[in-house]
Amino acid sequence: MVYVLSIEISGAGEDPQHRSHWGFTMHKPSSPISDLFHVKVIDIDRPWFQFESRMGTGLRTMDAIGEVKLGELSEQQRQQAIQVIKSSPAPRDGKKRCQDWVYDILLSLEIEELVPSGTYHFWKGMVGKPAQAIQATAGVNWTTLK
Repeated sequence: MVYVLSIEISGAGEDPQHRSHWGFTMHKPSSPISDLFHVKVIDIDRPWFQFESRMGTGLRTMDAIGEVKLGELSEQQRQQAIQVIKSSPAPRDGKKRCQDWVYDILLSLEIEELVPSGTYHFWKGMVGKPAQAIQATAGVNWTTLK
């Protein structure tokens, strides 16, 4: 069984103070149902985040405007990727946010050879960018959801 690993992007992110929300999704090719792995704000003043997974969620109901395909995973690789993602602590330093959390995990996924070589470097230039810029840069790997 093959699964698609992607980064889902919610919100336009045009304002640097209100960046797009990022998370990981895993789903079977052509399936409208996905598993979402992300961090959500639990204290907006600090800001502090908490890990959350939503299994079996409709891609179009996640409020995501699009997703960027990172690669395909076997069932064993999928389980390994889930462990990498779940073991990464949510930001609680008052500085890092969801995009930083996703970016940091990409290094671990690349080391474990779960995403293509160069993925971490590519996404370094995407942190803080509006969704439209990510869409333009991602090209054929972008899927519009809204």
